[in-house]
Amino acid sequence: MNRRSYIGALRVNLFLFLVLLGAETVFGQQKTMKIPISKGKELLVRITEPEGFSKDEAYPVLLGPGLDGGDLKAGCRYFGTHADQHGWILVESLVHMEKRSVVKVLLDYLEENYAIRELFILGFSANSVDAFQIAEMYHDKFTGVIAMPGNPDYRNKDKLKSLSKTKILMIAGERDTYWKNRAIKAKEKLDQWGICNKLVIVPNGGHVLDEFAGDPLFKELNSFCRR
Repeated sequence: MNRRSYIGALRVNLFLFLVLLGAETVFGQQKTMKIPISKGKELLVRITEPEGFSKDEAYPVLLGPGLDGGDLKAGCRYFGTHADQHGWILVESLVHMEKRSVVKVLLDYLEENYAIRELFILGFSANSVDAFQIAEMYHDKFTGVIAMPGNPDYRNKDKLKSLSKTKILMIAGERDTYWKNRAIKAKEKLDQWGICNKLVIVPNGGHVLDEFAGDPLFKELNSFCRR
C-alpha cells in the first residue's frame, strides 16, 4: 500500500470510528426495557435521558404515550426528533391503556432509578382522558398534566378538587374547534376553582399539532413549570 492509499484508509477508518462513537452516544441516552406488571405480562418502556445526564442530578420527568403495538418506532410524536436535548427524562409506554395499578409499578421503577424533580404526564386527544384520570388517582405523585389537545372533566367538581394542586397545560389547534371550545370552557372552571392552568391555542393549528412538537412544547412547558 502506497502512502496516499494508507492515508486514505486512515481517514475512512477515522470517519467510521466517529460515526460509531456518535451512534453509541445516542444509544446510551435511551433505555428500552420490559417491566414485569403481572404474571406473564410486561410493560414495554423506553426512557430517554437528557444530554449530559448525571445520576446525581434531579430532572423533570414526562410520561407520554407511545410504542403502539410494541413498535419502538411508534414513539411519542410530541417529544420531537431530538428528545435528549430538552433537559427532561422522557418516558414512552402504553401505561395509560393498562390497569391503573400498573402506573404505580412504572412510578416505583422511575423513583428507584432516578431523582425526580417534577413529574408530568402528557395525553393526546382521547388518551388525555386517561392522563387526567392517572393524575387524579396519583395526585400526590404528579406535578401536572399536558393535554395536546384535551381537558379535565370540568363538570365534575370532585375530580376538579382532586386536581387542585395540579398544574394543567392545555394545548389546542385554532382550527380544532371541538377540542378548542372544550378547553376554553375547562379553563373558565379551572380559573374559578383557582387551579393553576394555561391554555395555548396554536394559530391555524389542527388536531395533530406536529408543528408544536419538540422545542415549542418544551419551551412552553419549561415556562409553565416555573409558575
